[in-house]
Amino acid sequence: MSRLLGLLLCLGILPAALFPWASGKSSGLLGPGERLAYAFASDLDGDGEVYAVLEDGELLKVTNNAAADWGPALSRDGRMLAWTSRAEGAGDIITMDLSTGRKRNSTRSPFPEYEPAWCGEDGSLVFVSEESGERDVYRLSSDGHRQRLTSSGPGEMCRSPACSPDGTSVAYSCVRGGVENIFLLLPDGSERQLTQWPLKGRFPTWSPDGSAIAFAGWDESADRPGLYVVHLGSARTEWLWQGGELIRSLNWAGEHILFSMLGQGGFDIYALKVGAAHPSLLASSPGWDDCPSAGTGALPPVRLGARRGVLAPRWLPPVFGVNIADLSNVWLARLIGAGWIKNYLSWAGVQPEPDSWQWQDPDNVIKAAERAGLKVLLRLHETPSWARATSATPRTPPSSLAEYEAFVTRVAERYRGRVAAYEIWNEPNLSFEWGDKLPQPELYAQMLCTAYRAIKRVDPQAIVVSGGLATTGEGGPGSMGDLSFLKALYAAGGRGCFDALGSHPYGYGLAPFAQETYGFSVGRVRQQREVMLAFGDSQTPIWATEMGWPILSPWDMGEHSSYAVTEQEQALFLLQLRLGAGLRWPWLQAMFLFNLDFSTVPWYETQQPMRWYALLEGDGSPRLAFSWLSRSARR
Repeated sequence: MSRLLGLLLCLGILPAALFPWASGKSSGLLGPGERLAYAFASDLDGDGEVYAVLEDGELLKVTNNAAADWGPALSRDGRMLAWTSRAEGAGDIITMDLSTGRKRNSTRSPFPEYEPAWCGEDGSLVFVSEESGERDVYRLSSDGHRQRLTSSGPGEMCRSPACSPDGTSVAYSCVRGGVENIFLLLPDGSERQLTQWPLKGRFPTWSPDGSAIAFAGWDESADRPGLYVVHLGSARTEWLWQGGELIRSLNWAGEHILFSMLGQGGFDIYALKVGAAHPSLLASSPGWDDCPSAGTGALPPVRLGARRGVLAPRWLPPVFGVNIADLSNVWLARLIGAGWIKNYLSWAGVQPEPDSWQWQDPDNVIKAAERAGLKVLLRLHETPSWARATSATPRTPPSSLAEYEAFVTRVAERYRGRVAAYEIWNEPNLSFEWGDKLPQPELYAQMLCTAYRAIKRVDPQAIVVSGGLATTGEGGPGSMGDLSFLKALYAAGGRGCFDALGSHPYGYGLAPFAQETYGFSVGRVRQQREVMLAFGDSQTPIWATEMGWPILSPWDMGEHSSYAVTEQEQALFLLQLRLGAGLRWPWLQAMFLFNLDFSTVPWYETQQPMRWYALLEGDGSPRLAFSWLSRSARR
């Protein structure tokens, strides 16, 4: 074992299950007369595992391996347990007979499959699968027959299935038209929508008598997240309890509704007695506790240690953030020790016509970050059709710098004191990001200086970051070498027009501090720094506004496939980078991981490479990288 791995293991940052000689023996079997009260998932040990609590309060560790296990579902008779395991691939549904301990891989699919739930007494399951290229609900009968129950189109996804007590109907949530609602699939195959805007919902669960469905809901008109229930006979929706910002994984067990909720230090499991004013804490650990599943018996609480505060050692870069897609996940950034998020403002989206302004999307970004106590790096990109050449793509630079200056000024005025930093354009040394034309560092320097002056006039405290350079080596048909572009930017008078140099030093399959001949590694920032010094610019720091590693995917990800890594490697590399970059490169002032959650949103298709850089799995559960980073932040 290397010294670094040994140190991280001793500190408790890496899971002991990664190393068989350091793992304790565990069993998921029941002894004579024993019964499970409930099961849940937790990354307490640094990777996702399934735990079970006996009726006498004893805690059992059902799984114990280096891969993530998540989403346990206890059958109604208490004899079977199902969960998702990534031990053999992207995600399989595992079932276990609790009386014998016999386990079975019930799906064996190369594609991610998760969120299992039992149906009736015939041993069938419903779950989410991505095998079709979409995220849809499937049913698996006890004889292995698979049936696709929902069919999602582009920009849609269905998830979180739950079977009625008699196994004939299935409730689930679907994102359609940008809104997530609760739907019901009836025995005749017809579909019934149970929620309507402004109420959105996810994680449906059936009452024991099948007359109602509870769910985690968000009332947009009242800004009220919490637990809701819809009574199927009358279609009446009732608000049960106003909860926190993130509620997950509901399970209606007897007279209680179990759920996971994000608190100050992470997710804990709660039980709300129907009709009670407040829930009670059921399971708590220093990690992410999720997916409670129970029958109708007693619910003994378990505590697995106290949480510690977030640690920010002085050698860490002062700015640590993450690129984010789903604004409801902003709170998760804090769990990995991040104080910033990065998001995007499209000029084409905000000002589609010269006299038309549509601020809803960026306004939502700012409000979400403020509620979570996070700072915002906002990337300004894309040009509306009226401000660019005819037939040009939105990534084409604007035709008029005066019009561009007016736009940037308007943005800075609206978000003065609320946006901490702006990134000007994206990867301007790529033809794809420059309107499919040869990159023009001289024109970009003019754009950058125009934006810098406009922002500083309005908001002098705002930080201006140059567009993150793509690592391109010596360049090629679709790009200009990043070092050549940087030299040309300085030669064109760009110095003094940015407070930080933006860079996108991805890992390209290599460990974070490895060097590659043509610079295709995170270490490329060292050579970019040398160019800055050659132009006498020693005071300006570098901000890595995107950096990360994709994990192996069952789909062809094009060029991204050639440098994909295992989930364990992604976690280890990000942890090494997080803990070591500040010591090695003190001028690297900011690191923004790419990305937190692009895997969880419908506008990125299942095979989209961006999903496989994410720290979260498709069901929103933590990948190893998230667990290891959050574990290190708690120490």
